[in-house]
Amino acid sequence: MNRYLIALDLDGTTLNADGQLSAGTIAVLQAAQAAGHLVVIATGRPDAISEQFYDALKLQGPMINFNGALIHMPHRHWQYEKEVTIPIPVALSLRQLKQEFAFKVMVAEGKRLLVADRPYANIPFLPDRLHPDALLDEQGLRQAPISVTMFMEAKIFKPVAAQVAALYPHLAAKTWGAWSGEYTALEVTSRNTSKFRALAYVAGCYGIDQSHIIAFGDDMNDLDMLQFAGHGVAMKNARPAILAAADAHTPTDNEHDGVADYLADYLKLA
Repeated sequence: MNRYLIALDLDGTTLNADGQLSAGTIAVLQAAQAAGHLVVIATGRPDAISEQFYDALKLQGPMINFNGALIHMPHRHWQYEKEVTIPIPVALSLRQLKQEFAFKVMVAEGKRLLVADRPYANIPFLPDRLHPDALLDEQGLRQAPISVTMFMEAKIFKPVAAQVAALYPHLAAKTWGAWSGEYTALEVTSRNTSKFRALAYVAGCYGIDQSHIIAFGDDMNDLDMLQFAGHGVAMKNARPAILAAADAHTPTDNEHDGVADYLADYLKLA
């Protein structure tokens, strides 16, 4: 049997419109794992809001968070764990952008880390922090973060991105579809991180050839992963650029078990 590495984006891909795993998706992914395949979550989410899906699927391998900047095994030590962080002084210096731009909130995140520059509520993918124990300052940020994210009005997004690029050429400023409109956000990470690099790293750890990687995604932060995989699969609901770049498309969207339907057929799972 050929052993496959199955890489799964979460939002808009493996999760339904309510941000949950369906019973059908859980069943198929557990069957794939029982058949000997390596199932790996590869998400832009931090570890704190993705581990529940790792647990629900009863995964045994590593998980990729922060679009490739964190590769780890939740709840246990893994000798190959990898984390790419931003030095604390650099992360704090990003606050200078607030002198020119008005942000709704600025947060620094990492493994088991979330600090913001002010109390906040109702920000997508972030737990409410109405009474934080620490703030994003010299006293509150004691751990090098993986990312610093700024939530802002859409009209200032381009000038903020341009300013970050000018001031911090060694960092990468990115966004994707989930962070747009009312919740426009710019995430700043180390430049040498991506889902495809993380996927290559995991495949190397397990001795799985690139040709035996199947990756599923729907948004622009999945593009390099789908292009790198031996078989890149775009969700039916994916952005046009993702649909155009993929090797195949799921028959149904994320609301109708698109990943599960495709995998059950592709891997001949009972």
